[in-house]
Amino acid sequence: MIRESTLNLNYGNTEKEKTLREFITEYTRVINFYITVLWSNEIFTGSFMSKDYLAVESWLSERAKQCAGKQALQIVKSQRKKKKKTQPVFSGKALPY
Repeated sequence: MIRESTLNLNYGNTEKEKTLREFITEYTRVINFYITVLWSNEIFTGSFMSKDYLAVESWLSERAKQCAGKQALQIVKSQRKKKKKTQPVFSGKALPY
């Protein structure tokens, strides 16, 4: 089941926008870290990352880290299916949370 939520920030104050931008920036950094770890260790199978690889210094919750790890694994797996096999970079346009 895919859950989707749209946030409307038209009436949000500047502190809420700042907090959301900080979260997205940190989430993007963690995903790119996980992509680097997966790509360098050549882990291209599975549906979840091992706890050994989820150890990253971040203030994100464990739930967000696990979600970022799963998304990073899906990004790496989809990149391996393409003909051009270069390390992907997450730009942070969509957050599945």
